[in-house]
Amino acid sequence: MKNDERATGAKTMLWSVAARLFFVFFYGYVWLIIEPRLIHHSLGIQSFYDRFAFHTDWSFFQEHLARVGGPVEYAARLLSQCYRWDWAGALIVTAVAWCASLGADFVTGRDGRSRGRVLRYVPAAMLLVMVGGYLHPLNAVLSLLAAFAGYVGYVRWAPQAPARRLLVLLLAAVALYWFAGSGSLLFPILVALEERVISGRKSLAAAAVLCVLVIPAAAAVGFDMPITTAYAGFLVSDPGVPPGRWSYTLALYLFFPTLLAGTVFWDPARARPAVSSRGRRAPKGNVSAAGKTPSASRARALPAGMIAVIAFFLAVGGATWISRDALTRSMLEIDYYSQHQRWDDVLRAVDRLPDGIYTVRCHRNTMLALYHTGQLGDAMFRYPQRPGVALFYTPKQYQDLGIHYQESRLFLDLGQVNHAERCAYEALAASGDHPAILQQLALIHIVKDRAETASIFLQALARHLFHRQSARDMLERLRADPRLADDPRVLQIRKNMSDTDIVLDEDTVEDFLQALLEKNPQNKLAFELLMAHFLSTARPEKVVENLPRLKDLGYRRIPRHYQEAIVLCAAAAGKPTAETGWDLDPLVLRRAREFQRICSSTADPLEAGGIAMAAGLDDSYFFFSTYGMSGR
Repeated sequence: MKNDERATGAKTMLWSVAARLFFVFFYGYVWLIIEPRLIHHSLGIQSFYDRFAFHTDWSFFQEHLARVGGPVEYAARLLSQCYRWDWAGALIVTAVAWCASLGADFVTGRDGRSRGRVLRYVPAAMLLVMVGGYLHPLNAVLSLLAAFAGYVGYVRWAPQAPARRLLVLLLAAVALYWFAGSGSLLFPILVALEERVISGRKSLAAAAVLCVLVIPAAAAVGFDMPITTAYAGFLVSDPGVPPGRWSYTLALYLFFPTLLAGTVFWDPARARPAVSSRGRRAPKGNVSAAGKTPSASRARALPAGMIAVIAFFLAVGGATWISRDALTRSMLEIDYYSQHQRWDDVLRAVDRLPDGIYTVRCHRNTMLALYHTGQLGDAMFRYPQRPGVALFYTPKQYQDLGIHYQESRLFLDLGQVNHAERCAYEALAASGDHPAILQQLALIHIVKDRAETASIFLQALARHLFHRQSARDMLERLRADPRLADDPRVLQIRKNMSDTDIVLDEDTVEDFLQALLEKNPQNKLAFELLMAHFLSTARPEKVVENLPRLKDLGYRRIPRHYQEAIVLCAAAAGKPTAETGWDLDPLVLRRAREFQRICSSTADPLEAGGIAMAAGLDDSYFFFSTYGMSGR
């Protein structure tokens, strides 16, 4: 007996070590590879931000207490704000996964059965796949855990008397539905299985099934809820999981009832061979039928179990790595770095994109990063170009919920404050009261000398948990100086602010940027975007025409693409390079001769283009002006 207890203790300790290792690696993977701050950044881009906003005022709390599923939604909103820090977001995801795994362990251990070994990690693996796809199912998973906590409490503490047990079931089902919404229907489903297949109380099982059917219907009538939300809101109304990814959440919910039913039916089937062998006489020396002592069998079972767990861990790791959405991660990473003005990181992230993947949002961030790192005139043709108005306005088919905010940022940096204001209001209407949008609108109204309107947005910002202090500080500054005359950014925007409103379309991009330069000839961003527009629309002569502005703007040399435009204009006119007052880079002239030699070496343009790409000339304006393409 003592040997058996020691073996059981060693086995329990072994699985405890395995579980700890699993969740240590789980936490590290979520923290360092997935990076929860990118999930937080996606709120308002991939999903409506107003479903995740958290306000600190009492009315916001009361509002959630008054509606079905409100308490869990309140908790999910609060915890979602912590995703802004990778370590905190990873801790939340790991804690939720750990609780779900404890639940799986509890189910497999029902009625004295053996605890699940690898099955306990399946919910954590499912959750890891979901967050690896930059989904945010926190609301649904918290609802699941609330339902499961109710089931555990029911199993352990519900009275055995049928009438009292039925009363506890009804009260718990109603309370959990109010607390966690439709996701709590997992509770009566598990109770129905518990009472039917484990306890054999058919009447209580039928009552639990009636709870599943009746409570959502009553809530739909009483609270004027859509019937789909009443029964399946954790799927159809979960803002963190788009409709095409519902299967992940559904699989997580179905896992626990399936596990409970499967464990009950599997263990008796597995026990039959042992039962059938009890009547046989044991061999001498207490040796089993296979010729081995029980201690030897246990010694061999332990490594086999370890191998199974290790194999499962490797399978989970491989599946998670393969299923992770690397493209979405890269896009979110690029936009995150751009919004936080980490321009070198933007370019490094863009360089990691797969060939052929380059969206309008990505293009806008790349062009800004090139400008702020002083490379726009030298390296813009390393990347695909979108000539015309696409830099400023996103075609409808490429729009997401946060695209108007990105456009507003660009317009405000340029000085087109009216366009920035319109885009910011469109962003507010599309996504909700995102703190960044509230800050943007407050800044716009400060620039336009509307301190009272700016105060309204700052007061709204002060309701957000992690922006209270910065909003209050700005309100104090506004009370002291309504114009913020000493704020460098406000001064710069006012200096750039155009007095002319131009409807921006394909034919007015030049007028739009020229108006900004007329207001402030030192507006370097407007100048470089104007030159980029001339280059991408195949007008090198306009680039040459605007070269005299370089010295006034503080340039010490002509950027490479502008030099390439000079060479092309001279070649088209059949004249030597025009006198500009600047020395052309010998490397530019050598690359021009090399490109011309390649083009004249074959009559096939495609072949010449391939040779030029192999020679590293595809990032030049020579290549773009000839083939109309650049970059990857």
